[in-house]
Amino acid sequence: MKRDPRLKKLSWDHHHGLVMALRIERELADPQADAGALYADLLAFWSAGLLPHFRVEGECLLARLIRHLPDSHDSVRRTMNDHLGMAALVATMRDTTDGTVRRDTLARFGATLKEHIRWEELVLFQLTQDALASAELDALEVEVEAALER
Repeated sequence: MKRDPRLKKLSWDHHHGLVMALRIERELADPQADAGALYADLLAFWSAGLLPHFRVEGECLLARLIRHLPDSHDSVRRTMNDHLGMAALVATMRDTTDGTVRRDTLARFGATLKEHIRWEELVLFQLTQDALASAELDALEVEVEAALER
């Protein structure tokens, strides 16, 4: 699928998310590896990268998309549920001191993030490109750029 250039900033953020998901997968492949640094890096990435990205997707992309779809549309619900599910996994990691639980949750988080990003790229972004008028995509691009610059 050819990505509309007005969605490229969100896709670029997805690239960073896939890099983190791959790092989690690779580092946790070694059962003896210390996951402490990985966990700390994930928390920093969560705060500085994923949370702002999720907020922008909700406020900029989904807010426009639901004008064309019912808010109960499967893709809208899936996006929001995935975002909340990943927030729950981060909360689980923050709430535990058990290294095994944290490691297992890190692995689930990485797999969930990877699958979510691939789904958004293939399904949600195509739906957005198909549903939004050109002027809406122009406005989305401007708003996303401004919001992610902060």
